[in-house]
Amino acid sequence: MEESGYIYGRRAVLEILRSSPERVNKLFIAEGDHGPTITEIRELAQRSRVVTKVLPRGALNRYAPGSAHQGVIASVSPVQYAEVDALVEPNPEGKSALLLLLDGLTDPQNFGAILRTAEAVGVNGVIIPRHRSVGLTSVVAKHSAGASEYVPVARVPNIATIADSLNDKGLQTIGTAGDADKTIYEIDFTLPSAIIIGSEGTGIRPLVRRKCGVMTRIPMQGKIASLNASVAAAVVLYEALRQRRG
Repeated sequence: MEESGYIYGRRAVLEILRSSPERVNKLFIAEGDHGPTITEIRELAQRSRVVTKVLPRGALNRYAPGSAHQGVIASVSPVQYAEVDALVEPNPEGKSALLLLLDGLTDPQNFGAILRTAEAVGVNGVIIPRHRSVGLTSVVAKHSAGASEYVPVARVPNIATIADSLNDKGLQTIGTAGDADKTIYEIDFTLPSAIIIGSEGTGIRPLVRRKCGVMTRIPMQGKIASLNASVAAAVVLYEALRQRRG
């Protein structure tokens, strides 16, 4: 998924053709590429009347320079970001809302991996800041393995303000930091919750931390002081899923 332009990679293109074929303007496939995924991509494109062009593999490089496009690229229309209010409702299964806020995440690979985990555990949506943060780019889409087509993402001017608003709406805002007193196993994730993950280098900013209703940490026994942002998000989200599944 990208704000506008191209997405690439077999899984990412397949998922946008499954979920939002109306956003696909044109499809490019490398000559000689085949296999079950390519066949399904072709069939979905034909069913949705998406114009498909077969080009030499080298010709595809200009649409995704320096990237592993896997022989498939889609030209797409701009993505629509979600509204925060739409994310606060309970899950379709009736479980309380579970949101993920990313405070200044800038690595698209991390963002893609986080979206993949968020989709797997049934997160209602992800909220990112408008500035100094990675958005929904083609690199994010590829590393999300198509999950970016299923997880609603809202983009807001200020994460601290949104955390305040979520507190007012009855969600517990849960910040993550290595120096927190409570571990993730002491948090009740069955309540409506908004988990906040900080940036790769500095973690949650002090202003955002002050808006958190509770701070929590992942227990660590080794010599490394912290986890990669996407790994940390996965650990916390799967603890939330464990509790919610009973």
